[in-house]
Amino acid sequence: MIKILKILFQMFFRLFFTVEYYGIENIPKTGAAVLAGNHPSYLDPILIYVVSQRPVRFLAWDKIFKIPLLGFIVKTFGAIPVNLSKKDSNAFEQAMKVLAKGDLIALFPEGQRSQRGYMEKLKSGAARMAIFNKCPLVPITITGAYEAWPVTRLFPRLRKITVKFHEPILLDSKECETRQDDTAFYDEITETWRKTVDQRLVPGLKAQESLNKHFARPASYLRIYEVVPIGVYFIMATVILLFQPNLFLWLTLPFIAYYGYILLDVMVLKQGRKSKILRDLATPFLMIVWYPLIVRGLDVTILAPISLLAFILGICFPFYWTNYYDTQRFLRGLSMIYYLSFVIELFKQADFGLHWAMAVFALGYAIYHLPLFWYLQLVLIVLYGGFVYWIMGSQVMANHYFYITLGIVTNIYLVLVKFTAHDGKVV
Repeated sequence: MIKILKILFQMFFRLFFTVEYYGIENIPKTGAAVLAGNHPSYLDPILIYVVSQRPVRFLAWDKIFKIPLLGFIVKTFGAIPVNLSKKDSNAFEQAMKVLAKGDLIALFPEGQRSQRGYMEKLKSGAARMAIFNKCPLVPITITGAYEAWPVTRLFPRLRKITVKFHEPILLDSKECETRQDDTAFYDEITETWRKTVDQRLVPGLKAQESLNKHFARPASYLRIYEVVPIGVYFIMATVILLFQPNLFLWLTLPFIAYYGYILLDVMVLKQGRKSKILRDLATPFLMIVWYPLIVRGLDVTILAPISLLAFILGICFPFYWTNYYDTQRFLRGLSMIYYLSFVIELFKQADFGLHWAMAVFALGYAIYHLPLFWYLQLVLIVLYGGFVYWIMGSQVMANHYFYITLGIVTNIYLVLVKFTAHDGKVV
C-alpha cells in the first residue's frame, strides 16, 4: 500500500505542483542518517518521503494525527507523534531507536510550520540525534511550498515546488563523543545546517517576493499581440458583411467581450497572479472562438478544428508554470502564427497549414528556450505529427512549405525582437 501511495503522490505532486528534486543522491544508501529540512507547509513530510528509496520515519506534530485524511497518511507512513507543547523525551527516544537500527529519521528543526517562509528560532533536536548516533545530517531546502500552502490557508493552491537535498554534514566521531553533552556543540551544528538550507531558501523567497510584486503591478493597456485582433476584426467584418452577414454578430460579440475584459482588467480588477493568468488566457480564448468564423468567412479549407484546439491547449500547458516573460513571448509568437496562417491560406491553401505552422513553431521554441516541461512539448508534437501523417499519408508535406517557413521565421523573430513581459516596450 505504501508503494502505491508513493507513486500516486509523486504523480500528484508532479502534475499539480511540478515538483522538482535535486541532490537525491545525497540521501545515504545505507546506515543511519538524519534528514532535516525547513518547514513551510503540511506537504513537507510527504515531499521528502515519496522520493526516498529507503524507508523514512518522521517526527510529526501529534495534532496532525487527529486530522482525518492527513492523520491516516502520516500513520501509514510510520510517523512518530511529538507533543510540541512540552519537551517530548518519548518521541526523542523513539527516533533514537530508529537510528540505532541504521534507518533514516526525518524532522524539521523549526518545530512548526514557518510563519513567513523564512526560518526563525530553531530547535537542536536534529543536531543532537546526529551527534549521539555519530551519523550524517542531511540538510533539505524546500522552496515554493510556502506559496503553495502557507500556515494562513486552509487548503493548498497550485504553485511550483522544489526540494533540494544538500551534501550531508559529516560529524567527527571523536568530537561527538567528547562533546555530546555540550549544548554549544548542538548550536554549532544547527547553525551549520541553517546556513546550508538558507543558501537556497533565502534567494528563492526573495525571488518569489519579487514575482508577487510583479503580479501586483498595474495591468498593461494593450500588448502588441492584443492590438492585432482590431485589424483582423475590421477586415473580417467587411468580408462577412459582404458575403455572409449572418455571421457578423458572432464575430462581433467575442471581439467586444475580449476588449471589454481588457478594459475591465485595466480599470477595475485587482491585480495579482489570477488576474494576470486570466489576461493571458483571453488571447487563446479569442483565437478558439474566432477560428470557425474566420474559416467560414474566408472560405478556406483548414481541417480538424477539434484536434487543432487540443494541440493548442497541449503546447500552451508548460507556460502555466513557467515565468511570466516566457508566457508573453510564446503567446506573441502563437498569435502571429494564427493570424498570418490565414493570410497565407488566401494564396496557398493547405488543409493542415495552421497545424504545421504551430507545430514547427512550438518545436523550435521548446528546443531553443527550454521552457518547463519542454520535453512534453516535444513528445506531443511528435505524436501530433504522426497523427497528421496517418490522416494524410504521403501528401502530408504538399503545399505546407510556406507554413513550415512561417513557424521557423516566427521563432527567429522572437529571438531577435525582445519585449518586456509587462508593457510591450522594446528592451
